[in-house]
Amino acid sequence: MNLLSTSSKGRKWITLSLAIPLFLIIVIGLVTLYSTLILPTGGLGDTSILKKQIIFILIGAVLFLIISYIDLSNLKFWQVQLIIYLVTIALLIAVLFLGPTIKGVKRWLVIGGVQIQPSEIAKLTLIILTAFIFSLKEKYNKWSLFLLSFFLMLPIFFLIYKEPSGSMAFLTLAIWFIIAFLGLNNPLRNTVLLSIIGCTVGGFLLSSVTGDNLWYLLLIPAFFIAIFGFYTKSNWKIFIIISVILALFVGILTTITWNKVLKPYQKDRIVAFVNPEETTSDIGFNVNQSKIAIGSGRIFGKGFGNGTQSKRNFLPEFRTDFIFASYAEEFGLIGSVFLISLYAVIIIICFITAINSSAHTMQSLVCVGIGIKILLEVFINIGTNTGSIPATGIPLPLMSAGGTITIMTLIELGIIHNLVLKNAAKIKTENADIIDVYED
Repeated sequence: MNLLSTSSKGRKWITLSLAIPLFLIIVIGLVTLYSTLILPTGGLGDTSILKKQIIFILIGAVLFLIISYIDLSNLKFWQVQLIIYLVTIALLIAVLFLGPTIKGVKRWLVIGGVQIQPSEIAKLTLIILTAFIFSLKEKYNKWSLFLLSFFLMLPIFFLIYKEPSGSMAFLTLAIWFIIAFLGLNNPLRNTVLLSIIGCTVGGFLLSSVTGDNLWYLLLIPAFFIAIFGFYTKSNWKIFIIISVILALFVGILTTITWNKVLKPYQKDRIVAFVNPEETTSDIGFNVNQSKIAIGSGRIFGKGFGNGTQSKRNFLPEFRTDFIFASYAEEFGLIGSVFLISLYAVIIIICFITAINSSAHTMQSLVCVGIGIKILLEVFINIGTNTGSIPATGIPLPLMSAGGTITIMTLIELGIIHNLVLKNAAKIKTENADIIDVYED
């Protein structure tokens, strides 16, 4: 199946497999946002937020197209990386000293009446920087590069945490760790090991913290991945065995510590450390109202414009952090599964592009980083909305109202699109060369 649209001259110019789900998510986001503006008595409320979101999407779309066709090879120069890094650090510092305090936190800079959130920019900076550092592993010791990337990540982590935005800081840390781990030698083996440890420990930890035993189902994919690695690669056996033992030990130790060792006030402090911008009462109320909204949608939803939780102001932040609950209330389980499937397609394309770009370490790691970033954002946001994980303030990409995350997500997908087109052109050239050889 040809996933690329072709112009009259035979030149590949757009990836339909990426453009279609991207367009549908944007439309769903705008429709949901418009629906939240419908008043219980009829008519529309203040539409300024919708107009701003449309402007942000248009700006992001233009940048998406520009980045899709420019030469990204300049990113391989350390001078360019240094400039990007220093500008990002400067923006994060400026937030702490010049940013307005909104709802008790400093996360934005106001430039020309427009709010900019540097922490969203920092995530992409960290992805590109870490990928660049590990692209040098043929010249330098990989563990030295690991330490270098770690020390360059720390200022970004602490500056974001000081806003305060603990959830965003730890999301940034997770993105860095995964890219760095995969950047070491044998990325396929590292992916398998990381998946085993992540699924196993995550299953134990999330089951303990949330009290929901369904999280133990994460042990199933961990088991199958371990079997796959053990029987397909003989030289991986010792690594697989060690990772399984380590994962089970850490997972069980985490469960015992959370349930038997930590006292209630200590658990509250840990939750507050991860998410210092929320209070316990706020978290409980927000999540409960979100679960009510999602549950009331049932299978097919209440229908467009018929949601009650958001329109009667029971659901907080229903246009940003909890927009998924607003959507699920009106479009139900069927609509929710459809939306999640669209995100899954985009994430899979990111990972497939990473595999196709494996000959170029930096390009491959950038694709992995962007895919992981979107995956974690979707997982955390929907998990928060459904009460499956502790509450955090991570918005849903291309759905939540917000300028910086919308524009940055489209820029990131522009990079993916650029590499998809580049790989397609390379394959076309190779096929043409093969045909020429046979014809000769």
